[in-house]
Amino acid sequence: MGDTTARPYGVLGRVLGHSYTPVIYRELAGIDYRKFEVEPEHLLEFMRSDVWEGVNVTIPYKKDVYEIVDDVSPIAQRLGNVNTVTRLVDGRLRGDNTDYFGFKVLLESLGLSLAGKKAVVFGGDGGAGTTVRTVLADMGMDPVSIGREGADTYEKLDLHADAALAVNCTPVGMYPNCPAAPCTLDALPNLEGFIDIVYNPACTGLMMEAEKRGIPCAGGLLMLVAQAAQAVERYTGDIISVDRMLDVTKRLSATEQNIVLIGMPGCGKTRVGEQLEKLLGRERIDIDQALAERLGMSCADFIEQQGEVAFREQEAAMVAEVAKQSRLIISCGGGVVTRPENYPLLHQNSLIVMLNRPLEELSKKGRPITARDGIEALAERRMPLYRSWADIVIDSLNCAANTAQAVCDALPPMLEM
Repeated sequence: MGDTTARPYGVLGRVLGHSYTPVIYRELAGIDYRKFEVEPEHLLEFMRSDVWEGVNVTIPYKKDVYEIVDDVSPIAQRLGNVNTVTRLVDGRLRGDNTDYFGFKVLLESLGLSLAGKKAVVFGGDGGAGTTVRTVLADMGMDPVSIGREGADTYEKLDLHADAALAVNCTPVGMYPNCPAAPCTLDALPNLEGFIDIVYNPACTGLMMEAEKRGIPCAGGLLMLVAQAAQAVERYTGDIISVDRMLDVTKRLSATEQNIVLIGMPGCGKTRVGEQLEKLLGRERIDIDQALAERLGMSCADFIEQQGEVAFREQEAAMVAEVAKQSRLIISCGGGVVTRPENYPLLHQNSLIVMLNRPLEELSKKGRPITARDGIEALAERRMPLYRSWADIVIDSLNCAANTAQAVCDALPPMLEM
């Protein structure tokens, strides 16, 4: 399996920042996959050139390329746009749309029986929303587009209280403006499932709301992988199994998420973070150290001078700034769990690891809140919070290096980047 030509595959767009797609294509098929940034005036020239073997098309060129290719698949014709272009044996260009397949796989991953039921699609009149509504209708659902204007708006969402599925097709909540949301799910009491096609962050604001309500939900990363899998089939003839798609999705998600360390003051979050930085080769940010640099004094001095409430406000602002990024190691202060609003900030794009160290081994030096309240009283208040926030709990070992290795051993499988 793999590329049999000298010409590369790639993604075509005007401005392409960080993209998961080269990694996805490498994992799925081992093909040479690149970024092609092309200005509008050079689009036709690029499409008619021989420098590429196949391309995926992203914003803003999906409709433009539809007009350029020589032939289109039935689904691309229905949707009126192209996101995958292959070369036919006779040299003509064939346009296809694999987003349809990608969303279908994502929807089916929820394992719900939704035929005959209503779905609301936030941003359903946009390009992605049109694709999603087409899939939903083909699967026997009644999709309704929700927008800022028109007959069905967010303000009138309660008119669709019988909806069984909601899908967010807007970019609201996408990095770096996260965890924002186009609305709440309050007006939709009968939801059986929720999908957000945003894939960065891993868990959007609306997904976290669905989680709280016990509603099965999914983000958009599987859709990205599945559409790429069908594009691989178009390019090479190789068929990628759904199990393979799910495996790559899980490993990519784990790779991109931050690793956040929480736990009692003095449990070793800074030192374990330093060892994880060496083991994983990731950038490390210590929230207390970053705050000290920003405040121009140690966190202990700031608390003594300005009070704990003022410090927690500064800490929450730093957490919001740092935690929405990806692939970081983040060591948090012991009191981060005292502000409930910090949890969604950390949860949206992180695996949260609690370091569990016996109270008698905790360092107390330079910790004014520990000195004020006493370690036992502090533990009584905070330990239940640490455990409820944590995805993984690691008992501290005899040194930071061994504890860090235990953290690595407990993490889900990741991709080599």
